Amino acid sequence: MKKVLFLAFVLLLWACGDDESSSMSKDVQMLLDSKKGFSEDSVIYLADTVNFVDKINQLVDFGTKDQPEMYYAAKALTSGIDVQLYVDQQLNDGSIVVRCNPALNEKIIFDDPVFPATTKNGNKLSFKDSLKVADSTYYDIIVFNATDSSYNVCNISAFYYGVHDGLVRVVSKNGVTLNRVPAKVYEAAEDRRAKEKAIADSIAQAIADSVAQAVADSIVKANTVDSSGSDGDSIAIPQEVIDLAESVAECIKKAYSAGSLSAIKDCEI
Repeated sequence: MKKVLFLAFVLLLWACGDDESSSMSKDVQMLLDSKKGFSEDSVIYLADTVNFVDKINQLVDFGTKDQPEMYYAAKALTSGIDVQLYVDQQLNDGSIVVRCNPALNEKIIFDDPVFPATTKNGNKLSFKDSLKVADSTYYDIIVFNATDSSYNVCNISAFYYGVHDGLVRVVSKNGVTLNRVPAKVYEAAEDRRAKEKAIADSIAQAIADSVAQAVADSIVKANTVDSSGSDGDSIAIPQEVIDLAESVAECIKKAYSAGSLSAIKDCEI
């Protein structure tokens, strides 16, 4: 009987000590287990409701089978979006950490990450079963919200992280929402920007040509010598005046083309 009880006790100790993940919350474990089926997209796109579309580089690392981990990072090409979300298994048997401002080397640590979770400063972490964005629906969404934080170190107010997809929504500090969009939306925006730039460049060139010609004409007129006699009407234009007018006109065109109107003062008008 004593042997049976001793064996049962040993088995109990073995069972408790062998399962390292037993001390982790199910929400932390969900992140560690999210490798299967995670999106293979290393580049995603977020857009507001007007015309702005940003390109986001994202990466995720789930460690190895023997040493699972979860680290996610997303950085925008144009805007200030730069977020990290990861599990630190060395903190309190598994904490969820958020970093969301490249200028500040500060971490927002959720020591007891059972959703919903709140830090002492009011940063919140919650869970949504799904989120519909335009024609797409994303599932298993972790929402980070710093709107009510007494000390918001982030350069955004909130972000929505899809356990299977990465960033699906970001809310800026001024309340602008950027949602996940397909690549074709970004490509269309790039085409539109290219066309708008071509039109703007064309207008700028036309203005530059007009101003340059007007200045050149003024130089010629101011330096023209009327050599007409009683029976003639010839006007003598010194070659150096013509050369000066052409030089100044070309200088003005270059200044406009370079987008530096202040450079016109160097054109020796």
